[in-house]
Amino acid sequence: MADGALSRSENFAGKVAAVLFAAILALLLFALRHVLLLVFGAILIAVGLRGLAGLIQRYARLSKAGSLAVAGLVLVGVLVGIFWLLGAQIAAQISQLTETLPAAWSSLRERIAENDFASSVFDEIQGAISGTNGSQFGAYASRIGAFTMSAAGATLELFLVIVGAVFFAVNPNVYVNGAVALAPEQHRGQIREALGASAHALRRWLLGTLLSMAFIAVTVSLGLWALGVPAFLALGLLCGLAQFVPLIGPTLAAAPGILLALTVGPDTALWAALLYFATAQIEANVLTPMIQQRAVSMPPALLLFGVIAGGLLLGPLGALFATPLIVVISVFVVVFYVRGVLGDDDAKAPGASPRQGRKRGSQRGTAAE
Repeated sequence: MADGALSRSENFAGKVAAVLFAAILALLLFALRHVLLLVFGAILIAVGLRGLAGLIQRYARLSKAGSLAVAGLVLVGVLVGIFWLLGAQIAAQISQLTETLPAAWSSLRERIAENDFASSVFDEIQGAISGTNGSQFGAYASRIGAFTMSAAGATLELFLVIVGAVFFAVNPNVYVNGAVALAPEQHRGQIREALGASAHALRRWLLGTLLSMAFIAVTVSLGLWALGVPAFLALGLLCGLAQFVPLIGPTLAAAPGILLALTVGPDTALWAALLYFATAQIEANVLTPMIQQRAVSMPPALLLFGVIAGGLLLGPLGALFATPLIVVISVFVVVFYVRGVLGDDDAKAPGASPRQGRKRGSQRGTAAE
């Protein structure tokens, strides 16, 4: 009896220690969430580099190292070419944008002040944003402001992310094998499978997102140029980059364009709003379904609330990386819950081909490849 009681006591103590360890680990990860998001950003860039290197290796028949080097040079060359061709004009338009927007905002306030009802509604909204009425939205705006990084800090973090991406891309197996080794032996096959499926899904998501960003940037720039809106290139670039945060990003990016169009005239502002709306509809109903046939299909409501949750829990970086994080989480849910718990071996992870849905972790090769 004494031995049985001692055994039960040791069992209970072990469970308590395990729970405490899990709680401490969760708190530590939450405290380091900003660093972990930077690591995830580096992994995302590395996945894109590996995907481009794979295409180069397939068609140019180079070695893996040579293909990766060419992929890096191609990306650098594209960025340098864009800045060489359009850098001066974009920089000038961004400067024009920062100078014109305050004047456009003042003009809008003057127009609103002419109507008593609109003016009172505007004052309520402005009070909510500034937090003067003690609203939750004002507190949230203050919280977002606390997370804002300085320009120097953001530049340093971007540099670290790029360096980390190079390390991840050059030898991903070291990090994959290290992550797998931390898991219990019976789950290592599933971990390797989930990591491989996540890398594949992220490559497809990146391709689809880049195509959408390019379409939005070009279409909005040309449309605003045709309407005679100032700083059309900067506004188009802003709208294209905002596509990285789906649904919310493009909506917010439309506001400066419509505001500047209002300085040209009310009719121009109306046409600009129609341009943004029509572009968003074409992207959502024509381009996105075509891309999703070979990329990753995610429910819009899941993306919307995922971006909001990412921003509230993890700050601006959480909102920025919310969509790729949802892609990875979806893959792990399919591998560990749908297949592992429910036993549905035919379930397909996001971005996977139908045949990949039937493969188990023991049948897969190296996850990073």
